[in-house]
Amino acid sequence: MRPKVFISHWMPEIGVNIIKEHCDVDYYDGTIPLEKKELIERAKDKDALVCFVPDIIDREVLEECSNLKVISSFGKGYDNIDIEACTDHNVLVLINKQALTESTADLAIGLLLSMSRKILLGDHHVRSGEFNGWHAKKYLGKDFHHSKLGIIGLGEIGQAIVKRAMGFDAEISYYDRHRVKDFEKEYTIHYESNLYELLRKNDFIIVAVNLNPGTYHLIGKDELDVINPNSILINISRGSAVDEEAIAESLQNGKLFGYASDVFEFEDSMNENKKNYINESLLLSKGKTVFTPHIGTGTIEAREQLAISTANQLVLALHGEKPNGAINDERIEMFQTTN
Repeated sequence: MRPKVFISHWMPEIGVNIIKEHCDVDYYDGTIPLEKKELIERAKDKDALVCFVPDIIDREVLEECSNLKVISSFGKGYDNIDIEACTDHNVLVLINKQALTESTADLAIGLLLSMSRKILLGDHHVRSGEFNGWHAKKYLGKDFHHSKLGIIGLGEIGQAIVKRAMGFDAEISYYDRHRVKDFEKEYTIHYESNLYELLRKNDFIIVAVNLNPGTYHLIGKDELDVINPNSILINISRGSAVDEEAIAESLQNGKLFGYASDVFEFEDSMNENKKNYINESLLLSKGKTVFTPHIGTGTIEAREQLAISTANQLVLALHGEKPNGAINDERIEMFQTTN
């Protein structure tokens, strides 16, 4: 009997077709997230679920969907999935460790340059009809080349950012719970064991961490109080890795030159005081902020790669094989004899 799979959101057809070759598929091809009740209703008799960033997979979902054996996430982050509850219900969770790295790193540099060179302000000025030619003082930004760049989190994405920044002759340092000595040596970057010191000494800071209880509001009021006031902060991880209210206050008080982000607190299930909107003070700080709508993997190529990776991992797992994106396999019954 073919496994039954529910795909809870639109994804590139190439991935859907891979799953259809091996499984009976119920496919919701919309882009508006399903309410929890409908997600449960469509997933409760399925063997596997392909879930997406807006889907909150908690104990209630798992208890109602008792047939689930595998959850394959269309992405790398999994803060929207209760991993402990999945393990307790013997549900294997799969993520994509490499499929989005390069595109997200590209966007990080794009946000950095857009903020530092005031590209959005310049674009608006030209379109407004007020542009009368070259001016010596308008929209003066900050050079990225030969600057100091600090990266918080040196995982796959952080390392990809380093490789791009090398082309700008930036002096690079990083903060992470774990040193990556081989990478340090190869790319001549400096490890900073103290987060506050990293914040003090750099012109640009990129947040590239996974969201978990230890990184929730990693950058908050205390951290912003010591940050170099002429620096630009870029967030391409998760919105709740920073305290948006504290960011807005620092921008207003001149303690931060600029903030650019692709992600926002309201998107995250981990946010205890979850709101359904972006901090208004941030939105009003137009001259000091640049925002994009969570498009780190928003390229045709990256989304197709994600679809293929998500589908292939799901199929492998349903055939009893362990994909490289498995994150809780050590406690899942189907793999305990092979680990």
